[in-house]
Amino acid sequence: MEIDLTEVGMHKGQQYEIIITTIDKDGKSNAAPFGLRVLENNEIFLRIFEGGNTIKNIKENKEFIVNVTADPLMFTLATTNTIPEEYLTRISKKTKSNEKLAYLTDADAYFICEVISLKTSFREDDPIKATEINFIKAEVVEINIKNKCAKPINRAIHALIEALVNYSRINIVDEKTQEYFLERFLESERIIKRVGNEKEKESIQILKENLISQGFDL
Repeated sequence: MEIDLTEVGMHKGQQYEIIITTIDKDGKSNAAPFGLRVLENNEIFLRIFEGGNTIKNIKENKEFIVNVTADPLMFTLATTNTIPEEYLTRISKKTKSNEKLAYLTDADAYFICEVISLKTSFREDDPIKATEINFIKAEVVEINIKNKCAKPINRAIHALIEALVNYSRINIVDEKTQEYFLERFLESERIIKRVGNEKEKESIQILKENLISQGFDL
């Protein structure tokens, strides 16, 4: 069966917010949120800082599961600690039945990935200093869709909506709040330029031009 990430709403060149689940050598599960970029229909790219359990487990096992979900509680639990075992479902590897993987039970979709390459380096221009970064290229070997309407999260659309809300109010608030809205606009623009699609980039540019035409300094 040909692997195609567009089946879960992921497209080449785009970045999405997902939750990765891994298992350590002692069988303990771990879950953490990351940004994922699609390289090809069956290949993804991850940028993971050194020191966490996720990268440790990926280096040990050379595989992991990507969970597609929009559940805010799952993202919160995965960020603040890790997701409790009761929210996970264990599955056996098809190649080694005595070993396990885990996925989010209520995920809209999940897919199993195997590492193709893993390179570690320092980035001088990175805002997070003195930390090793792991650049991971992985192949998607199996996709499981539980909700046919599965749609991965992309930060750009949320940034655009926030910018639109502030835009609709900018002429009815005081000067201090206007300055805050403009600061937030610039942050939204940064996010959209980094992870947005062409429509989102066009939209934020239209918004920027409208603000400038009204006399705002951007």
